Amino acid sequence: MPESLIPLFYPRPTAEVAGPPNLPTLNYTGLPVALSSVYPPPDPLPKPSLPSGQREPIWGDDDRIPYTLTTHIVPAAYFREDEDIVLPNTPSADGSMTKEERKVCIQSADLKLRELRRKYEDEGRRPQHKALWLCLNRYVRKHTKGGLTLFFAHANGFHKETWEPTIMSLLSSRESQSLVQEIWVWEACNHGDSALLNSGKLNTLIHTRTAARDLLNFLIYFLPSTPGLSPLPTHIPRVTQSEAQRRIRSGFLSPDSPRYPICAVGHSFGGAISTLTAMSHPSLFSSLFLVDPVITYPNPEFYYTPSSLALGALGRRESWKSREDARKGFLESDFFRAWDPRILDLYVEAALYQDQDTIRLKTSPIQEAIVFIDAGTGAPEAWVRLWRKELDSRIKLRWAMPGPGKPELDPRRNATRDRVWLRPENCSNVRIEGSGHLIAQERPALLGKEIAKFIEETLPESRARL
Repeated sequence: MPESLIPLFYPRPTAEVAGPPNLPTLNYTGLPVALSSVYPPPDPLPKPSLPSGQREPIWGDDDRIPYTLTTHIVPAAYFREDEDIVLPNTPSADGSMTKEERKVCIQSADLKLRELRRKYEDEGRRPQHKALWLCLNRYVRKHTKGGLTLFFAHANGFHKETWEPTIMSLLSSRESQSLVQEIWVWEACNHGDSALLNSGKLNTLIHTRTAARDLLNFLIYFLPSTPGLSPLPTHIPRVTQSEAQRRIRSGFLSPDSPRYPICAVGHSFGGAISTLTAMSHPSLFSSLFLVDPVITYPNPEFYYTPSSLALGALGRRESWKSREDARKGFLESDFFRAWDPRILDLYVEAALYQDQDTIRLKTSPIQEAIVFIDAGTGAPEAWVRLWRKELDSRIKLRWAMPGPGKPELDPRRNATRDRVWLRPENCSNVRIEGSGHLIAQERPALLGKEIAKFIEETLPESRARL
């Protein structure tokens, strides 16, 4: 079929999607995250400063988009699933290794990470308590009250500012502005400014459930009680104990809730996080907009073969003489040249930081590799639980997927079609023409318009349930 005639969505299969392999490791029990394990660290905690300060959004003072931006800090969940470990060495940043030494070092690090994860899956985790921090951007309408709260979760290796061109597109119409009161955009604990806040404390592996627990901790204990117009302090205080208990009992669905349930937008790693979070406490959410999420059919051999994505991350350059030097290097790569130019500008501005006389990645190669290695645990758990229909059918679900002719996360025949119909109730999908997996980076304007269409459907339903 000519590409121009391929429909920009996946039609529902005529037969039920086939189930996962019959393996004990895939017999997930209980909730993905038990709410009893979600709680913040005890007060008081020393309060760190913002690593990168406050900034203006890319639309600046354009009155046509009347939303302000502030950046905030909250504690992550105190309970952590994984113990501290000695992380493997990665290639030296000063270039002292030979090409062959770098290759051996990268392969050794990948093998070590896979061995550690296999050990955890076989022997069980050794949880601990640790105080970590999360950094979030808040975009809020300047004047009138009312409307949805959206939450955006980034892909692995990216940062909260990567969403701004998508958000700008979403908020470019008066109709969308009337529907959206505020937007929160986070960085996972080992990414971006969150990683800088947690420097010296990230010597663990990470599971998608760990990030889901952090998101639950924010929504239950720190998301302000009302999406009001008043400025918020940099360090967001906890909600009252009675409000936290009400959220634990009934989320944002109860008649006395001052908020509508959340619409979560998650890309790749962020899509898997959002899905497991919504399965763990569905009454917090109205809808999920999943941007090619890492929710894939289980691969029992995942930890026994090298991970090309982890190998690529481990070999990534992480330091430059200047931001301009970094930009020049990025533009030599087809990977970066495929991005919307605004995304690359934001990457140079916000994904890098000044470390004395050197510019470095905020998200280190080892942390990016750790998340890629987790794809053998978090991705299949989300797939299996969706197939078992564990996502509440009340939650509206939309998948945004790569366009025709682009590579797919799972190259098996019909695998992507099956993914988007794992939970067929209250579900739809769209293919973003001209984009591969990095939809938020390659086609942010189109993505923003699709999110706008989605929330136009979501808000009336959210109102009807209150």
